[in-house]
Amino acid sequence: MSKINPLASSLIDDYINSRATFAKEILALFRQLIHKANQDIVEDWKWNIPVFHKNEMVCGFAAFQKHVSLTFFNGANMSDKHLLFSGDCSAKHTRNIKFTVVSEIDKNQLLDYFKEAFLISGSGNQKSENLDIKIHELLQKALNKNELAKKNFENMAYTYRKEYTLQISCAKQEATKIKRLARIISNLEQNIKMHEQ
Repeated sequence: MSKINPLASSLIDDYINSRATFAKEILALFRQLIHKANQDIVEDWKWNIPVFHKNEMVCGFAAFQKHVSLTFFNGANMSDKHLLFSGDCSAKHTRNIKFTVVSEIDKNQLLDYFKEAFLISGSGNQKSENLDIKIHELLQKALNKNELAKKNFENMAYTYRKEYTLQISCAKQEATKIKRLARIISNLEQNIKMHEQ
C-alpha cells in the first residue's frame, strides 16, 4: 500500500462539509456505507479527493456542480449486478456511479458494490474471469449455433461478456430481446465489444 496521508480523515471531513447541501448528504452517506461494508478500510487523500484503501486503492468520490461521482478503481472486475455503473466510462479499469440527490441511493445496493470491491481487493489480484456469469438462455442458444460468435464471446474478458449478457436479460419485451440478440451475434462474429459498436 502506498503511503497514507496522515491528515486524510480531517481533510475528508473538511471536503464533505464544504460541498453544496445535495453533495454533502451523498458524500456523507458514501463514507458511512464504505465503513459499514468493511471496518478495515483506510481513509486516504489523493488528487484532492477522498480515497479508500484495502490492500490497494478501492474507491474514491468527488463532488461536482450538479452531481457526485463514486469511482471504483477496479470496477471493470466487478459484476455491476444492480446496473448502477454509468455508461459514459471508457476507462480500462475504473467504473463510476453518479448521483444527483441522496434519495436516488439504494443503500443495500451500494453496500453490495462496496463489499464486492473490498472482496476483490482483499483477494490479491483476482481476475474478472474468476467471477461467475449467467448467460441468458437466448444468447446461449444463439452462441451454440454460431461457432465463430461463440469462440469470440468466450475469448472476451468477463466485463465484455457480462455487458452482452445484460443486454438480453435487461430487455423487458421478447421482441426487444430478439432484436438485440441479432445485433449481438453480428458484433460477436466481427469480434466487436459492445462499447465499440
